Amino acid sequence: MDLRQLRYFKAVADSGGFSAAAVVLRIAQSALSRQVSLLEAECGGALFERGVNGVVLTPSGRVLLQRASFLLQQVEEARSEVQAENANPRGTIRLGSTPSVGELLYQPLTARFLLRFPRVRLQLIEAITPDPLTSLMNGALDLAIVTRPTSSEGIAFTPLFLENLCVFGPTDSRDLPSGEVHAEVLLGLPLVVPTGMPWLPRLQPSLGERIYKLWPRVEVVSMNCMKQMVRGGLGFGVVPSWTIREELASGEFKAALLHGITTHRGLALPTGRPVSRITQALAKAVQEEVEVMVKAGILISTAGRPPQARLSPRMHQKQARPTRRSDPS
Repeated sequence: MDLRQLRYFKAVADSGGFSAAAVVLRIAQSALSRQVSLLEAECGGALFERGVNGVVLTPSGRVLLQRASFLLQQVEEARSEVQAENANPRGTIRLGSTPSVGELLYQPLTARFLLRFPRVRLQLIEAITPDPLTSLMNGALDLAIVTRPTSSEGIAFTPLFLENLCVFGPTDSRDLPSGEVHAEVLLGLPLVVPTGMPWLPRLQPSLGERIYKLWPRVEVVSMNCMKQMVRGGLGFGVVPSWTIREELASGEFKAALLHGITTHRGLALPTGRPVSRITQALAKAVQEEVEVMVKAGILISTAGRPPQARLSPRMHQKQARPTRRSDPS
């Protein structure tokens, strides 16, 4: 088993067939088939189920793909790190975050980073599931912007900013009180929620067993889709307050901060494997970009919480108690 065979095997798995992989690799299909057959003989069984429509990984093939992807990634990182020592950095770095954080940070971060490292390739992943920490631990990501983990084993966590949750809806809605409200206001509202409701654990201390009475009417992946649903009167959204700052400033939405529900966002790096200098440079660039947005009043410093008026004039009113509606169930 050598790196060439692993690259060939991964190319076939990624392409879904030998002919497509041969084109990608720029080699003859017969040579590719021969190398994969040798690899299968060494592994003691078939790695692909072959059919007229292409190939499908066998269970043992799926195991090898995961291992091979990690090994090839390590080789690429070693090459990139050596090139960095030679002042000619190149290679691929993978950064993961939730869609909302990616929408805010990825564009200015990319502009800042590629100006310094023009030969580096960035893969910017936005996902709610699978968990970015899991992807970080299994080698699918190099670093990730995450909520503070409950357990930090194998992870180095650097705080970036604080995040306050708010509930928002159309400006003319009578069901949403103004000001700062208790999380129980959500029990009487139809909600448009992100898939998997990643903020749900933050509500548990405030709602207890009543958390099961929440009414998630619509689940979406995209933040823009959530805003469209709310604009159309299909429900109310629960988001970090900074994600709707422009709509609040223009008066398109109104919102209320959820009292006492604050979390830390931070940068996660693995501690169980070497971290390349370019990955460290990207981590520093993320921190610098967050500092710029904290100074601009977009994000909240980990040192504390700014006045509500700084977030939105519509959030600077006296705290209101929620208006209860009947449970939709």
